[in-house]
Amino acid sequence: MKKAEKILIAALTVLMGVLFLVLKSNLISILMTVAGVCLIVLGIVDLIGKRIPPAVVKLVVGAVIIAFGWLLTAAVLYIVAAALLICGILMLYEKIKCKKKGETLLRTLLDYAVPVGVILIGVVLLFNQTGAVNFVFIISGIFAILDGAIMLFNALIED
Repeated sequence: MKKAEKILIAALTVLMGVLFLVLKSNLISILMTVAGVCLIVLGIVDLIGKRIPPAVVKLVVGAVIIAFGWLLTAAVLYIVAAALLICGILMLYEKIKCKKKGETLLRTLLDYAVPVGVILIGVVLLFNQTGAVNFVFIISGIFAILDGAIMLFNALIED
C-alpha cells in the first residue's frame, strides 16, 4: 500500500472515531436514513430498467428503513439484551453446578466475573439502550482515534 493511501486510511479512521464521539447513537439514525435512501435510489434505477419486482422490494424496504429505522434497531438491541441475559444466566448456572471445593476466593471471583458481567451488560442494554449504545460509541470512538493516530504515525515514519 502506498504511503498516501495509508495516510488517507488513518485520517478516515480518526474521522470515524470523531464521528462516533460527537454523534454517538444519532449516527445509527443517520446511517439508517442513508441506507434507506440508497435502497430507494436502487429501486428507482430498477424501475427505469423495467425490473419491477426487485424495484418494488427495494422501494418498500427503503421506505420502511427510513420510517422505522430506529424501531428496527431498538428491536435488535432488545433481542441482543435477551440473548446476553440468557447466555449469562446459563454460564452462571454452569459455574455454580461445576464449582470445585477448596478454590481460593480470588479464583472463585474470577470464575464468576464473566457470567455476572454478561448479565449486567444484558440488563443495562435492556433498560438503558441509549446510554449503553452511547457508551459503546464513545469507547469505539476513542479506540478508532487511537488506532488512526497509530496508523498515521506509522505511515509518516515509514520510508
